[in-house]
Amino acid sequence: MTKTSNPIFAFLKDEDGSATIESVIWFPIYAILLAFVMNISMVFFTESQLLRVVQDGNRAFSLGRLENADEVEAYIQAELAYIDAQISVNSLISGGLIQTALTVPASDLMPLNFMTSAFSGIDIGVNAQHIIEF
Repeated sequence: MTKTSNPIFAFLKDEDGSATIESVIWFPIYAILLAFVMNISMVFFTESQLLRVVQDGNRAFSLGRLENADEVEAYIQAELAYIDAQISVNSLISGGLIQTALTVPASDLMPLNFMTSAFSGIDIGVNAQHIIEF
């Protein structure tokens, strides 16, 4: 029996499956990167939703549907109750404008509990103002 006809030597020289080993090695790195990108993307997506709700609250006051700044803050809190985060809302009426500032911790907006401690001191802020029309 020669070396080339022996199945053991053929198995040792066979390189099929080497890509599988590399994939198994790289998969955790790609999974971690994907989770990180997903968390950050959801923060930006939720920030746009926060801005829309703050603008809606200011517009509702501007048109006379809400009576005062407390009602604007309550409206915004009620609209964002589904987020389940520590939301701080402050509205101020002065000089013919309503101004609303909203802050929320970035770690509260991340759907995966992955690397949230790295963002524990970061707050997402949304500010909007609207001219009072009534």
